[in-house]
Amino acid sequence: MKQDHAREVAGAATVSTGKVSQEEPAAASVMGRDILVTGNIEATVDLMIEGRVIGDVTCATLVLGQDSSINGSIRAERVRVSGTVEGAVDTVDLAIEGNAKVKGDITYTRLRIATGAVIEGTLIHRPGPPEEGAETKLKLVEPPQPAPPKPTAPPRYFE
Repeated sequence: MKQDHAREVAGAATVSTGKVSQEEPAAASVMGRDILVTGNIEATVDLMIEGRVIGDVTCATLVLGQDSSINGSIRAERVRVSGTVEGAVDTVDLAIEGNAKVKGDITYTRLRIATGAVIEGTLIHRPGPPEEGAETKLKLVEPPQPAPPKPTAPPRYFE
């Protein structure tokens, strides 16, 4: 497998892993607390950011640590925010932890917000594909009605 490499191109940092064989899972790239990136980050792998980014971030899965901050938009399949985001977030699965602060519009399919999280912006739900085995139409749920009493024949007193 080729070594991971990063390069600076016209103010954008691009991270790629080269070719990955089917047997090896893609590893996450970690950006430490002491790193400040000014420019956009595009990655084909999962990212864990503990530092600061001034620019947009695009990747597969993004995990933002407690002391992290992003001043720019985020686009990823899955996002977990424990730090601070100032910018739009576009994702399928979003988890906002209790110590997180998000200021910007959020477009999501599935959302989890922990108690204590602060959000300033608009939440925009984007319907996803129906889950396997789930029906696509909603059904009205009503409490069951008791069955009507069966008619009985009048008692026979005389025959």
